[in-house]
Amino acid sequence: MTLYVPDLQVAVAYYQAAGLLAEWVAPSEPGSGQRARLSFPGGGPSLEVHTDARRQFTDVQLAVTNLDDTYRALSRQPAVVWLEPPCGPAGQRRATLRGPDGNVLILGEATSPLLRND
Repeated sequence: MTLYVPDLQVAVAYYQAAGLLAEWVAPSEPGSGQRARLSFPGGGPSLEVHTDARRQFTDVQLAVTNLDDTYRALSRQPAVVWLEPPCGPAGQRRATLRGPDGNVLILGEATSPLLRND
C-alpha cells in the first residue's frame, strides 16, 4: 500500500517509533517527490510513503510476471486510465493505472508474482 504524506521526515519518524523499519527509495522519475518503504522487522507486507502531491490517494500494488504484456493487454480496455506507463530500472519497473471502478493499482514486475498474468 502507498500513502501520500506532506512531510516525509515526520511520517518516517512516526512509523519508526511504532516499530517499523524505514528504507529510503530513489524517486521513480524526476519531480515525483521523496519516498520511503516501511516494513515490520520480521518481514511481511510493507507500506510506502511518498511526497508526490499528484498522487494523494491510497493504492494497491500487484506484482506481475511481464509488465509490458500486462500494459498492452490492459491498454485495450477503454475504461482503464494510465497514470504512469511502465518505467523504472530493471528489477524496479512499475506502471500505475486507474481501473474502471476508480481504484488506483500499481503494477510492479516481479520474479515471484502475487498476481499472474499468464
